[in-house]
Amino acid sequence: MIVEKLKKNKLSLIAVIAVVGFAVMLYVFMNPNTSEDTMVSPDKLVEFEGSELEEKQEGKLVWRLTADKIQIDPDTQIMYFTNPKALVVAEDGTQMTITSDKGIVDREKRTIEIKQPVKAETDKGDTLQTDGSVYYNMDTRMIKGGKVVMERHDNTTLKADAFETDSSLTKVLLTGHAQVTRGE
Repeated sequence: MIVEKLKKNKLSLIAVIAVVGFAVMLYVFMNPNTSEDTMVSPDKLVEFEGSELEEKQEGKLVWRLTADKIQIDPDTQIMYFTNPKALVVAEDGTQMTITSDKGIVDREKRTIEIKQPVKAETDKGDTLQTDGSVYYNMDTRMIKGGKVVMERHDNTTLKADAFETDSSLTKVLLTGHAQVTRGE
């Protein structure tokens, strides 16, 4: 009796299986797990305790990254940082310190990603707060990210859906619902 029903509804059954299969494939392709730190097997990483990286140009410090722990993927040379502290020096000498729980350095792409929650402050007392990660481009020396609130030492507040700035917060590009307020 069940066999007869299956034969009778064979086309409907094939259609249901095809739709379910398509839905599963669509879900897998639309929600890939692309997070860098979950794609790498922890067994494969080379680990260092309490290390630092830095870059200098013409003898002057451009950036320094220290961390409690650094793990390097020997195949990709991507570095994963635990409790990173980035010191980024602007061309005018202003220093910005960025701290977080996690960070990633990709020397091939020449980027440093400091993952949320991010705390950033300059030596002038300016602060930058964002909901997402911040990305430092080693070539352009610019920092960018998503939704941001910047409080500058001259009582200027900048808000936007996305930003790009130098580490002194003087060259700032705000995009999407940008707001600049000058205090007293």
